[in-house]
Amino acid sequence: MTPFVLRKAKPLAFAGAAVLALYTGSCASTAASRAAAAPRPPDAVTRAIESAAADFALGREAALSGDFQCAQFYFGRAVDRVRPEGGGPVASAEIATFSSELYEGIVRYEALAAPSDETATGEDHVSPELQKIETPVEASQEAISEAASAVASDSTGVTYDIPIVVNDGVLKILATFQHDLHDIIGRGLARSGRYVPMIHRVFEQEGIPKDLAQVALIESSFIPHAHSRATAHGIWQFMPRTGRQYGLTSNAVVDERSDPEKATRAAAKHLAYLHDLFHDWYLALAAYNAGEGRVLRAMEKTGLNDFWQLAASGILKPQTQNYVPAVIAATLISKNPDHYGFQIDYEQPLDYETLLIERPVRLSSLSAGSVTLEDLQKLNPELRTEITPRQPEGYQLKVPTGFREAVQIAYADAPTAQPPAFRRHVARRGETLASVARRYRIPLADLAAANSLSQKARLRKGQVVVILKPAEVLVASKHRRKGSVAKAARGGKRSAPPVSVAARSYRVRGGDTLYRIALKNGVTVERLMNANRLRSGGAIKPGDRLRIPSSNSR
Repeated sequence: MTPFVLRKAKPLAFAGAAVLALYTGSCASTAASRAAAAPRPPDAVTRAIESAAADFALGREAALSGDFQCAQFYFGRAVDRVRPEGGGPVASAEIATFSSELYEGIVRYEALAAPSDETATGEDHVSPELQKIETPVEASQEAISEAASAVASDSTGVTYDIPIVVNDGVLKILATFQHDLHDIIGRGLARSGRYVPMIHRVFEQEGIPKDLAQVALIESSFIPHAHSRATAHGIWQFMPRTGRQYGLTSNAVVDERSDPEKATRAAAKHLAYLHDLFHDWYLALAAYNAGEGRVLRAMEKTGLNDFWQLAASGILKPQTQNYVPAVIAATLISKNPDHYGFQIDYEQPLDYETLLIERPVRLSSLSAGSVTLEDLQKLNPELRTEITPRQPEGYQLKVPTGFREAVQIAYADAPTAQPPAFRRHVARRGETLASVARRYRIPLADLAAANSLSQKARLRKGQVVVILKPAEVLVASKHRRKGSVAKAARGGKRSAPPVSVAARSYRVRGGDTLYRIALKNGVTVERLMNANRLRSGGAIKPGDRLRIPSSNSR
């Protein structure tokens, strides 16, 4: 048995008798025949270790072949071989050392059972703005030489708490960031000012390197509502299942993957778990991108345990090959942006107080003084409707610092709101999100937003889809989509339809959605879309200008 050095892995609890009762048949008979053929070792300690190692090897074999029931059976019996009778302390130092390695090995191979499309951030995903690095990256020799010179002359004296390797792969990505993706990286770094102080605080509390904050730049460009085609969401791009594993609620009313602080806490725990699994930050980052199962299988297939060797072997997809270099390049730039050609005007850090909301109210009812509905929505991006959720423990609403008392007074006077009405649809075989939207006669974009799914998603039989009343849905942010309002408009370059002379113009800002813009301007989403000839789900992005019809126009 090959030992794994995973110092923080927690021992797995197995009930030996229960495991034997649950898993019988070919697994047990094969183990019995092999055990009968094995020679008897000379003493009890050696006998226990060799028997457990043999069962572990069978479990490993089963896990690699995809038979996880057999794998669990063998792993459970391996643990029982070295478990002290009566659950007392381990008397033998040799068995104690072996048991630690055994537990760690089991954790690693059980990770193979995780569904590949539900681990980490989802296959084939980085920030929609950085999709260029999903494929093999090309950069001119001049740009690469410029990047190399910048690294060599970077004499800021800063220190790093993650390994920094600068090789050809890193220089290619760095050159791409400095040139082709310069403006995108600049905007992401500007947004990072809002979140990085909080991320550093949480990462320090969780005991992981602060420099991993730049993972969020690669994942989402620090956009809280970033949403991938693989249904990953938030600045850390959690898949629904992984988010739930780390305590992030995702339903029709709230999606905590969009809550920067809660999602950051979850990301810290997930990164710590991956580091415990691989004991290497580069492999952990590769697993954050591709899923631990994929990286483990690549290691098993090649016999390699070094990220750079795995990347050179071609067994990892180009996106994952580029992912670690991208995090390194982003970290280099973030430490000394001016030196690498970025003049950044950072956004102000998150600054808020919390107020316990014990009954559902509309956010618009809590606007007080200079605290606007937009302020509350920006501080609480996890809310999917304008109504605060009804929770047994109440809802902690974030409010701008210094305005807690004013919002509390508004809350006392605010009428209790009716929670959003919704129903659940259980998917049948062959159904898609589009077919469900047609069945209930609701916009596909709204249905996708309410369920954190791609509009093209196919549904598994038995999958539950939440159907919200259209009036209650906050349309998901479309940061992931390319193009502009003009491209989304019907007829391409055709002029906008006539509107009332009282119509005015609105410049789209980061975090805006059609629903929020309509709400702020007292019009319906339908009229806003008609005024701008937008199709259902039409993309808007910061900088676009929308026509706002007058409140009395028809």
